[in-house]
Amino acid sequence: MVANGTKARPLPPAPSGWRAVPPPASPAGLPPRRRWGRVAVGGMLALLGAWAGMILVATAGGRQERLALATDVAKGDKIERSDLKVVRVAADAGVATVPADHMHDVVGHVAATDLPKGSLLAGKQILGRGARLVTTDEAVVGARLAPGAAPRGQVAPGTSVLVVVQPAPSGGTPGRVQQVTGWLKDIGDPAEHTDTREASLVVPSSAAASVAAAAADDRIAVVTLGDTRP
Repeated sequence: MVANGTKARPLPPAPSGWRAVPPPASPAGLPPRRRWGRVAVGGMLALLGAWAGMILVATAGGRQERLALATDVAKGDKIERSDLKVVRVAADAGVATVPADHMHDVVGHVAATDLPKGSLLAGKQILGRGARLVTTDEAVVGARLAPGAAPRGQVAPGTSVLVVVQPAPSGGTPGRVQQVTGWLKDIGDPAEHTDTREASLVVPSSAAASVAAAAADDRIAVVTLGDTRP
């Protein structure tokens, strides 16, 4: 019955053979519709997670590659490639160590102290390139070298030298010229007015007295041998 009190008319019967048509379906075998933006974001997050995992594994426990001693190296000896090895350690920030990628910078330097096998290498344990240590059978002699008795130009510390010692005058009898092999610890620039150079010469202890006496009398000359290695 409708609002005005009349009866609603029944719907006419469906025609013979008529059936309701179902809603269209997705083609068979095709995947359901996706939101490709979310798929892309998910893939990127997965890649970032894998990358972060690799970083965590590589730096697990704060371990880093550092140089250590593979053999015993005595004070004053030159460090060879075979003396070093690479280790992974978790050292505190305040511990002085040498990164493994500085290997080529270390080889050829001289040990400033005894380096025991298995210990980590520290930068303060090696000398600069060409530097040398004064051994127990050597002595350092200071000398003021005249312009004609000093090497010219820049001379690197550690350079091997030949110290030529003129004999002291003794009653007109000519003496014998002495030659002492040593090395140059350091040398100053030529003085402004005299061109003399202050130098520290390392010579064998047995010859230190005669070299020092000759230096005081301006009876020495220094010849560089061009060798900066011990």
